[in-house]
Amino acid sequence: MIWEIDEKKVVIEGLDAAGRPDPAYAAALGLLQAPSGRRAVAGVCDLVGWLLLQLPLWLGAVPLLLKLAGGSISPYGFINHPGFVLAVVMAAVSVVFSLVYCVVQLVMHGLRGMTIGKAITGIRTVDVRTLERPGFGRVLLRSLILLAASLVPLLLPVFLASPLFDAARRGRGWHDRATGVWLIDVRGGLDPFDEKRLRVARKMVKAAPAAERAVLPSLATPSDSRAQPEYRPGSRISAGVLGVARPHSANERPAVGLSQATAPVPPASTDAGRPVLGGFRPAGPTPSAPARAPLADQGLVADVPVTPSPVPPQIPPVQESRPQPTASPVRNPTVQPGPTVQPGPTAQPESAPQSTAEQASASAGVPPVRASAPAVRYALRLDSGESILVAGPVLLGRNPDATPHPGARAIPLADASRSLSKTHMLVRPVPGGVAIVDCGSTNGSGLFHDGVEYSVTAGTPAMAVEGDTIRLGDRRATVVRV
Repeated sequence: MIWEIDEKKVVIEGLDAAGRPDPAYAAALGLLQAPSGRRAVAGVCDLVGWLLLQLPLWLGAVPLLLKLAGGSISPYGFINHPGFVLAVVMAAVSVVFSLVYCVVQLVMHGLRGMTIGKAITGIRTVDVRTLERPGFGRVLLRSLILLAASLVPLLLPVFLASPLFDAARRGRGWHDRATGVWLIDVRGGLDPFDEKRLRVARKMVKAAPAAERAVLPSLATPSDSRAQPEYRPGSRISAGVLGVARPHSANERPAVGLSQATAPVPPASTDAGRPVLGGFRPAGPTPSAPARAPLADQGLVADVPVTPSPVPPQIPPVQESRPQPTASPVRNPTVQPGPTVQPGPTAQPESAPQSTAEQASASAGVPPVRASAPAVRYALRLDSGESILVAGPVLLGRNPDATPHPGARAIPLADASRSLSKTHMLVRPVPGGVAIVDCGSTNGSGLFHDGVEYSVTAGTPAMAVEGDTIRLGDRRATVVRV
């Protein structure tokens, strides 16, 4: 039997095939190199702090030492001098404070990547390979290199100016490359010591880009109103019959229905007494009956007496069983009784079956009132499987406070990674979807539409429709129709 031991190898992200740090990966995360001017200011701040701690030594002990060195007093007089005890105390204070200052600087630099001067100027030191804290050993070795360079005349300025001549253009000096560290700017770029933001940035860089969608030909109306489309899809009218929309000018109101359609009625036919079915009229003589003449502006009919004409038998008679609505008064009647009126070439579309209430309304001359469709509501389906109905304003977060948003319903969300803010996002229903407003969250919010993520600016509403995915920190929620 062969036993295999699973060795957990630490995988370092951001290294190329040769194991060297990739500058493009750091730039994608949002890391920026520290400017040379601020690096110099940080060094001056650290030096000034160390010099201030030497004041007790220079004021209390150095004058007495200068007297001893100049021969003003003997060694016996130096020891028995009245200010000898004070000089020793002042020198001890400077030495102790200087040691504490150096230890604190080294510990802060190794654990948090900053000294007092770097904290003031917004600079951090990180391990160039892992982009994490440099460690106590690296910063101690870096300090010893600078200390050794200061012992050689003119060598320390060369070391301090070496970041200006970095071939990789990352601002790393000789002492930085020798210890494997990198100084970055946290004011203008990402702070790698903010673990949440660094984790989110690594996820965004590691995520595969969404595949581009193929551009399909559009059958929609062109944006240029003067251009006539070669093809426009049909649309349904109120009677349920497919119609074709015709081009019209900007000031012309388009006619709805089949007002422009031509029925294939034989020109020799003069029978206006029977209804037209399928473009043909029943054969045989018919008694005199009032004909229905269309009124384009109201969609109603008026009774007009016409003289019947015999038609040679061509098609077996067809019985029309559907009741015809009676004529209703019109606002501007233009049809006057008179001699024989030839039926026009237009054919009225066959209307859909009417209910009893609609027939009663038609017979009374009152247009039927249709019940309005139920309102469409939306909900948020969380990545945990839970659903939140957005019937009104909803406030989401780790522990949302609804005081600044009167009327909003506060719903706390579980967040193991603590990427949600206390009050993260406000969601409210709008026609066609929901509106989301980021409440100034720490880790921000995003909106995925058609596979592309768009950032949501804090305080600015954004529209989310059905199928879109909302990102709240590390949590996800999909907009669904209820």
